Amino acid sequence: MSKKTNFLVSVSTFLTVLALGTGTVLGTETESNKQPLTTDKKEETSYSSSSILDSSIVQSSSLEQSDSELSSSSSLEASSQESSEEVQISEESKEERQEEPEKIYDVQIGIDPSERNRSDLKEQVGSLQRSTRSVSVARIKAGDPSTPSQDFIDVSSHNGIISVDQYKIMKSYGITSVVVKLTEATSYRNPLAASQIANAQAAGLVVHAYHYSWFTTEAQAKAEAEYFVKYAKELKLPISALMVNDIEDNQIIGKADHTKLSKVFVNRIKELGYSNTHHYTGVRWVTEKAIDPAALGYSNVWIANYPYVPTDQKFTEYSAWQWSDNLYFPEFSGTFDMSSDYKRYFIGQGQGSAIKDNRYATITKDNYSLWQNFSWKKKGNSKDYLGQTFQIRYRYEHSNGSTYYSLYDQSGVWIGYLNSTGTKTVDGAQGAWQSKQKYVKFQATGTVYRNFTFNSTAPVTAAMLKNTYKVTGKYHHFNGVVYDSVYDLKGKWIGYIESSKLSAEGDQGPAISDGRYATITSANYSIWQNFSWKLRAPSSKYLHQTLKIKYRYEHLNGSVYFSLYDNKDNWVGYINANGMKVASNAAGSTQSYHKKIKFTQNYPLWQNFSWKKKNTVTDAMKKETYEARYIYRHFNGSSYLSIYDKKGVWQGYINQSATRQVN
Repeated sequence: MSKKTNFLVSVSTFLTVLALGTGTVLGTETESNKQPLTTDKKEETSYSSSSILDSSIVQSSSLEQSDSELSSSSSLEASSQESSEEVQISEESKEERQEEPEKIYDVQIGIDPSERNRSDLKEQVGSLQRSTRSVSVARIKAGDPSTPSQDFIDVSSHNGIISVDQYKIMKSYGITSVVVKLTEATSYRNPLAASQIANAQAAGLVVHAYHYSWFTTEAQAKAEAEYFVKYAKELKLPISALMVNDIEDNQIIGKADHTKLSKVFVNRIKELGYSNTHHYTGVRWVTEKAIDPAALGYSNVWIANYPYVPTDQKFTEYSAWQWSDNLYFPEFSGTFDMSSDYKRYFIGQGQGSAIKDNRYATITKDNYSLWQNFSWKKKGNSKDYLGQTFQIRYRYEHSNGSTYYSLYDQSGVWIGYLNSTGTKTVDGAQGAWQSKQKYVKFQATGTVYRNFTFNSTAPVTAAMLKNTYKVTGKYHHFNGVVYDSVYDLKGKWIGYIESSKLSAEGDQGPAISDGRYATITSANYSIWQNFSWKLRAPSSKYLHQTLKIKYRYEHLNGSVYFSLYDNKDNWVGYINANGMKVASNAAGSTQSYHKKIKFTQNYPLWQNFSWKKKNTVTDAMKKETYEARYIYRHFNGSSYLSIYDKKGVWQGYINQSATRQVN
């Protein structure tokens, strides 16, 4: 359905345009209709960064915590700009290439911004005069319902001083934000930026900023970014503001890899503290492949094209569309650029629209901030809610690349906005699994749950009360209850039960009968009196001795500890198993020896340590030299040598006391 638009361009002139198809119309607008807001040059330059109002004068509007959060007005989350705290944000760029079919645009249906010669440098050098507002497109009245949405404007020094009252008039028409030109190249500053920003903030508008770019090298891109940020900081522009790379000038088109350099530009801005960045360009730059919006991310690009007949929403794959440079407000003179905000980045603080979610998130990081609004006013700390599960009623896909969750507790109380990387998200109300290692006993008979719909259970019997179990994880449910996941000591899962129904045992766990033997092989371990880590003796006191492991403990710290006894059944203490070598019998572990010996006694030579005799030393054998390759320090207190003859034939084990060492 066609809609009537309030044109001041004559119908006959417009028909001529359609007939010619040239995009050119003879001027029919009077000079008085085209005059922007102006001021005396001396007055312009008298405005400095010191004239900007302190951002604290703008009071944060109350954040509605209901379904109205989805509406375009409440999605603004109109914010206090009193906080300059650094924002914890993900540095993951949203600039990854989006694989989409090539966009084909009909550039004959409107005017490109590159035709306007908007550079302030051109005026300074006198090479070109900045063009007046185009008379080739319709002059649009603010509030005209037949046009694309009228969401936000952008201004420069050519719009002159704009008073607080004039901004309030704009706001009454539904305009919610303004993008102010700050700088151009590395030599131009908008002399009216301070007042344009301060007055907009005083009127309750959200303020962002743009830089008119000329860079064709990486060094220039970084230098222009630094120049832009320096002025933004002087003007106390909030760090939540979108910082826009305005790359449109036809004098540099095609003279560099503009996509690559635009990334360099915004990355440098982020390094300097402004995390919310954006790109502005005209359709001509896209159709001539001078810049690649897919590589920058369509959601990071504000596109410009001015249709002769601006009615329908176009270029909706982009974050925003500047569809006119010729819109006026009846209450005062001057014309303005007008844009539609598709992603809602500009009309808010870059957070975009509220997206319904209703999943659950468990807070897993203790070093994040909870935000009151997207001007980064702090509401709380994640450490105060660590491990708790909340409902995500809405999420925001912010222009800084991060996703923020709007969190509510079980009573419907709003907790705040939290960067999603500080949470683990799940579909169920039980929340995310969290590691927990604990030995426990059931306090009473009852029930364990086999799922979190609580419709499958298993009994806790009287016999189970005698046993020790192990908790390997927990869930902090949205209902406020903590449920432990319980296993028996053989690794069989028992079920979920309220943590309050379990009693904790020592972290060492139950004593497990063992009965093996082990030889202490390290001198730098501690032997403990108890599991409060009171020292009993150093392992060097028992180095190379073989002791009996009566019990072992599988501690929650990940180590196994042996409870050791000597051959007189005296308790030695607890030692980490890594300080010992476990043997297959009471002889202890094999230890290298490799020494020459002679027999001195007619002792038995043993086949094994079950004391099966292999041979007996003869008088003739006493005259020979043998090699003792290994030694065993037996639990019985004696040491046994493993003997080989000169031909390498094994002779058996013999008590070391029946030998002597020779050179």
